Amino acid sequence: AGFAQAGMITRTLILHRSAATSLASLRGASRGARSAPTRAPPGRVVAGKRSRRPKAEKRGSDVAIPSSEATPSTPPPAPASSKTLPEEGDAPRGTSSAPPKGPPTDDPLPAVTRDQVLDSCLGTTAWMLGIAIILREATFFGRDVLPDAIGDWTATLPLVAALHPPFEPVDLASHAAVAVAAAATVTGLRSALLESWPDFRAATDRSNRQVLAPLTVGDLVTVSALPAVAEEALFRGCVIPALGGGPVGVIVSGMTFGALHVGGGRNVAFAAWASAVGCLYGACAVGCGDVSVAIAAHAMANYASATMWLEKNPDVKLR
Repeated sequence: AGFAQAGMITRTLILHRSAATSLASLRGASRGARSAPTRAPPGRVVAGKRSRRPKAEKRGSDVAIPSSEATPSTPPPAPASSKTLPEEGDAPRGTSSAPPKGPPTDDPLPAVTRDQVLDSCLGTTAWMLGIAIILREATFFGRDVLPDAIGDWTATLPLVAALHPPFEPVDLASHAAVAVAAAATVTGLRSALLESWPDFRAATDRSNRQVLAPLTVGDLVTVSALPAVAEEALFRGCVIPALGGGPVGVIVSGMTFGALHVGGGRNVAFAAWASAVGCLYGACAVGCGDVSVAIAAHAMANYASATMWLEKNPDVKLR
């Protein structure tokens, strides 16, 4: 029993000694842990403190290890260059910041086919002549119900005076002479202006080259006569009597006629010319009391203008 008790005491002492040794080791490790700096992975916060960015492993390396922590950064400075690139919105050197100008006035119009020219001519003639006839006949059939200020346009300014008796053969001759004189006047003035007015010449060249180039000799008569019939019936046969049949109607119809001639390669110069010619045709119609005088003069002037232009431009040949 004594040996057993002594053995137990011995084992107890050994255990106490081992426990003391282990406790001392733990205390030493704890002191060492407190004295050593705490390192944390890059970008993490340890004990409320922000860790520093890791340095490059090699001193001579130019590449820094990126950090996962989002920190504001500034873009690297642009490399120095002898040339300065223009910023967005700046005009290049040697150029003006003003908007580019439109195409030159002498640019040709796009080419068209013969069918396109004839279809346009026939279509325009149909609707203009249709409107003119409807308006004139409406004033005739409604003369008993319409206000007196409107009147009967067919009587105020007949479309064809020969169909409204009394009409003498001598009147037919005088009307024909007026139409020829008006056409000759328009043709002569047009020739003079083509030589002295560049804008008018440019507009005439563009329009004629597009319209006349694809046509045949027979088509020239069609595109000269049909527009004359429709335009005179509407502008002289309706606008003039609607405004009383006097000088005011002549001027207004001429100005309206000219304003509608802007476009299709024709500029303001051509519109001014068309306005003056329209007033001349209106004066002939009112003076003779016959819209057909203006129609004849207009058609002859169109044909003469086209043939003269073709002679001066031999590269355009009708088929």
